[in-house]
Amino acid sequence: MKVLIVNGSPRGRFSVTLQSCLYLEKCFPQHDFDYLNVGAAIQSFEKDMTPALKAMVASDIIIFAYPVYTFLVPSQLHRFMELLKKNRAALKNKFVSQFSTSKHFFDVTAHRFMEDNFRDMGMRVIKGLSADMEDMLSQQGQKELRGFMEYCLFCVEKSVYDKAEPYIPDPLPDYSRSLSPVKKQDKFDTVIVADLSPGDTNLRDMIKDFDASFPYRTRFINLAEFNFKGGCLGCLNCAVTGKCVYKDGFDEFLRENILTADAIVYAFTLQDHSMGSLFKMYDDRQFCNGHRTVAEGKPFAYICRGDMKNEENLKTVLEARTQVNRGFLAGIATDAPSISAMSKRLSYALEQDYVPPRGFYGVGGMKIFRDLIWLMRGMMPADHKFYKAHGLYDFPQKKRMKMILMSILGAMMRKPFIRSHLGNRFNEGMLAPYKKEIDKLH
Repeated sequence: MKVLIVNGSPRGRFSVTLQSCLYLEKCFPQHDFDYLNVGAAIQSFEKDMTPALKAMVASDIIIFAYPVYTFLVPSQLHRFMELLKKNRAALKNKFVSQFSTSKHFFDVTAHRFMEDNFRDMGMRVIKGLSADMEDMLSQQGQKELRGFMEYCLFCVEKSVYDKAEPYIPDPLPDYSRSLSPVKKQDKFDTVIVADLSPGDTNLRDMIKDFDASFPYRTRFINLAEFNFKGGCLGCLNCAVTGKCVYKDGFDEFLRENILTADAIVYAFTLQDHSMGSLFKMYDDRQFCNGHRTVAEGKPFAYICRGDMKNEENLKTVLEARTQVNRGFLAGIATDAPSISAMSKRLSYALEQDYVPPRGFYGVGGMKIFRDLIWLMRGMMPADHKFYKAHGLYDFPQKKRMKMILMSILGAMMRKPFIRSHLGNRFNEGMLAPYKKEIDKLH
């Protein structure tokens, strides 16, 4: 078979993800492997997609290989997917799968994003493989990698694939402004960050309606006007030096104009199941702050021009991003009533300093970061210093007294005569500290 590897890593031939694909090529010499380095050469594909389209059409199966960047794929691969759809690539009924490497920080949302776009193009989707960055260095990881390739080949030979239908959103009516302006106060600084093209009057009017209904003054930043030199390269230079290798000034711009705000509102037009590749570039480039939750405690809100009701994956990304930052999601507004409600929730969060505790997305995500930074603290000193200062190294094995207490209690509860003697006193003992706190209010 002709196997085409679409390498979405901006590191090109130096990609860790690519090494697994080169390993597969050696393991399956009876098949013809070819490569498209779209992540490192995205600018050339911006000019001419012809070589990519020819290679993809000629293949029997396409495997997209990439590292997971900030909940999704790298912005370069994101842009390549936009270009594929823009050029109406003739990929209907083409077999496709994906392979990612990461530390499993929201790899599921990255895979779902790719699957949704595959289905939009009518491709035959084979479930992909999400690997740890170091899996290929172990025998088990190599076995799983070979098994994945064998499964892909089996699916092509037997025509086994996901037959889910693509989602076609209903056309949206033009947005009509309807929210009345309120008196403004200067107490809080709220920044609206948008990807706004000159002709996008609908999103512009939605932003104006939010600004009118919001009781505090706002600032506006249009990312479309910032001169980005490119997407994150994954070079880790910023982890060591604290400076991005690009000289476009984005790191200073981010820290001085956006992260200083008390609240951040993002405005975008829904496209390809995401906020668009420009916002993805913006998200990836925030890695100049490493894994530090520098926006911790801030309320966030989103103004979306698009049909969000079936975009569960994108909603998961936005909710998870807020939780990881230990922030408050004031809403994802798509029409005037939801903009009005979002404005009220955002005002309440600012006025009451409302920050709910993290749920599963935030707790799970931060535990992955915790373990990663602890192991890589020698290479990421700024992250390590931040995690120590904020008490994020909450390893359970450090709570030795609680572990000893639980061991003693467990040994006691394994003896039937002790359980029968205790009766309901065990439950009463568990509730005692909680009742103590309640009694303090009397």
